[in-house]
Amino acid sequence: MSGITSLVQAAGVIERKMETVSNNLANVNTVGFKEDQPSFREVLSNVQRIVPESLEERFLSHEYLDDYVGMDKSAVVVDEVGKNFEPGRMRSTGNNLDFAISNEGFFTISTPQGERFTRAGNFQLDSTGRIVTNDGYPVLGENGVITIKEGSIDVSESGLLSVDGIIADSFRLVRFRNQDQLQKLGQGFFAPVNSNDLPVASDEIKLRQGILEDSNVNIMLEMTRMITATRAYESVHKAISRIGTLDEKAISLVQS
Repeated sequence: MSGITSLVQAAGVIERKMETVSNNLANVNTVGFKEDQPSFREVLSNVQRIVPESLEERFLSHEYLDDYVGMDKSAVVVDEVGKNFEPGRMRSTGNNLDFAISNEGFFTISTPQGERFTRAGNFQLDSTGRIVTNDGYPVLGENGVITIKEGSIDVSESGLLSVDGIIADSFRLVRFRNQDQLQKLGQGFFAPVNSNDLPVASDEIKLRQGILEDSNVNIMLEMTRMITATRAYESVHKAISRIGTLDEKAISLVQS
């Protein structure tokens, strides 16, 4: 693998990491947002067969990039962008239509594309009495779309919803056996990649009313990642410039 090819690949990885960091920072105030975490793998050439201690640290370090200049080594590529499902900070709002799931689990939402799943519980009532998301998608209960009359709304830890003391429905709270395999679809929605990975109802899911789960993005960590990636990109640029200078000298020698 040529030095310039390796450097271009390294630049692509850095660009992907910057996109991920930027998206995480843009959603730092998004209710229920789960940060993206790119993972990396090394494509080894015949010259190098030793797996590095930390792929991310190696490709972001000056030493790692310098190794590529004019040498057949290896390259790091983005393997996949995973999700960090660690819980976000719980914030009290006092709003009876704000809900947070305190452990693993998702709300079930009805959309034109089918059922979607979310951790964002900042709901509201529409003009017809349906409980909907901020974007107007109906929230599903055990009896279908949850529709209630005006009154005092109380929801138990298990998701049982009562209006003025009368049970109206129960939130359809679900889990997934392969949670890490869920794909993000925008608007805070998730869906399984595999159609066979069906949502599973669970009595262990705990709901809290008047509480919202904030984004789990760590601002300081993301800023550190952005600075590190920026420095790495500068190193790539310098290395590419160095190769260009060497090529110019080589051409001059051949022509002389």
